Amino acid sequence: MKRNFKSVFYLMLLLIAGSAVFGQEERNHYIGINLFQIPATTLDLVYEFSYNPRFTMVVNSGFTINYANSFDYVGFFLTPHYKCGNYGYAMKNQSGGFVKIGMKFNFKKEAEKKSHFYLGAFMANSLIYEKAEYENLEIPNSEVEYLNHNLFIIGITGAAGYNFRISDRFNSDFVLHISMPTKNYKDLYGYRNYIPGMGFMETCSNERIFPMLVLNVKYKLR
Repeated sequence: MKRNFKSVFYLMLLLIAGSAVFGQEERNHYIGINLFQIPATTLDLVYEFSYNPRFTMVVNSGFTINYANSFDYVGFFLTPHYKCGNYGYAMKNQSGGFVKIGMKFNFKKEAEKKSHFYLGAFMANSLIYEKAEYENLEIPNSEVEYLNHNLFIIGITGAAGYNFRISDRFNSDFVLHISMPTKNYKDLYGYRNYIPGMGFMETCSNERIFPMLVLNVKYKLR
């Protein structure tokens, strides 16, 4: 995992250096919202700025209000499901915030190109609060335990997406994020796990890849 983090760090340095080499052109600043995360009771905002058509700096932050009571229809259909469920855990609250910082490499030479593909790499930082009730299913009539904790999880996120222009002021991204959290994600209660900013995955079979589909609608500030 340490090697993965170093690789992402070096990649970002190379992208920044490449941006300087290609020179500065028209400045573009965008702010947007991820529509796919709204049903998951998550406010997911993105801020982007670029001085070169090939490179875009990205700051993505948001907050989830009790994912346990929402329906993440995108995450649910995007991931595999297993019979184990939460196996004794009844999730009562899954809330928290996140910040993702990174860069995108755009497959375009001109700033005014209407649509283009891109690849991105981000550092993800998530803080989640969980509250659950646990009953040992292997012991009949066992006492219910009332659990809660805060857990800080970091990870790396890779992105592959397509950007298309809606109007002079608006454009949109359709992108797949693939996140790999640090090993402490296993400290989350249950097996139907959600990490703010990284997405949802059932981890009964020790899955460590959290996918998330994103549909950003962005407004050009200047």
